[in-house]
Amino acid sequence: MPALFTYKKLDKLKSRKQTQHLFSKGHSIQVFPIKLIYTLEATETNKLEALSNGMVQAGVGAPSRIFRKAVQRNRVKRLLREAYRLEKPNFLKQVNLNNKKLDLFFLYTDAQVLSQLEIQSKLKEVLTLLIKKIASHK
Repeated sequence: MPALFTYKKLDKLKSRKQTQHLFSKGHSIQVFPIKLIYTLEATETNKLEALSNGMVQAGVGAPSRIFRKAVQRNRVKRLLREAYRLEKPNFLKQVNLNNKKLDLFFLYTDAQVLSQLEIQSKLKEVLTLLIKKIASHK
């Protein structure tokens, strides 16, 4: 059985250049308390390679202005990563990238930390909206 619910190094958005490009040129979708910033750019690989070569990369963040203590920020980021990890296989089945690279960044914008199930349902809503936007751009 293949490992579906993973969040490996290839899936993580780590490059400073990519992150700066994402925040400067990216589009956003908001489902309170999660804001998704994304970019979709053309590449020259097929979908099977895309799934294995990190063509969908994601990052998470929590603002230090809202969460003053690093312990709080780290907890929120952990919850966001876990929610994305659980929703990623379903998202990848539904999205049609067609030789495009997708970068995602999830920001948590509320001062109150929701439960894992609530965060996961909100993240699922955001990803559903993203699938609709990607489908409408074609």
